Amino acid sequence: MSTSRFLFLLLLTGLSASLYGQTETLFRPSLRVGYDVSALARRFLEPEVRSTEFWADWEWQRNWFAAIEGGLLDVSMEKPSHTYEAGGWFLRIGADYNFLDRKDAIHQDLVIASARYGIGSMNQQAPHIVISDPYWGDFVTSMPAERHLAHWLEIGGGVKTRIGRDFFMGWAIRTRFLLSQSSEGQINPLVIPGYGRPRGNTSVMLHYTLYYRLPL
Repeated sequence: MSTSRFLFLLLLTGLSASLYGQTETLFRPSLRVGYDVSALARRFLEPEVRSTEFWADWEWQRNWFAAIEGGLLDVSMEKPSHTYEAGGWFLRIGADYNFLDRKDAIHQDLVIASARYGIGSMNQQAPHIVISDPYWGDFVTSMPAERHLAHWLEIGGGVKTRIGRDFFMGWAIRTRFLLSQSSEGQINPLVIPGYGRPRGNTSVMLHYTLYYRLPL
């Protein structure tokens, strides 16, 4: 083999390896969908509350993610003095920013800061209320169905770790700031969909989520 031909093949091999390495580190937009498994764990602490949450994020440019989260809430509580029923939906939209440097296509762990706007709507009622009186006896009444609507902002952070080829798991902690809420009647909601229990104007929630990255 001539020297010129050997140098040409060596240059071609080096160029191919360089291009392959660049391909591995080039930015690729990605879509992840997830399910919040912490809602299942909360069933043991609050058996009267059943919620389902689905999450998704889209990395439209490096380290910036558009995010959307939504789900359903169902509450059924029965006590000697009253029963309470509620059902509704919620939606949260916002963005995440990743602070962790990803040097190649293999290392895809994320440390993120998050911001969200949330809205939750529900119908609630108290179909059975017992007011006890030792002199007049028990008085049974009810409160009809009414609609409750709430808006809030939330900020927080979290971690997403790659556990398989396209599978991730992560946790996030958020502080929520209630902006407004309106109700058609007089019932105070036990839980606001997507927000939590309305104790004051702030709420803190911890989430654990499993994700699957769609191979686009």
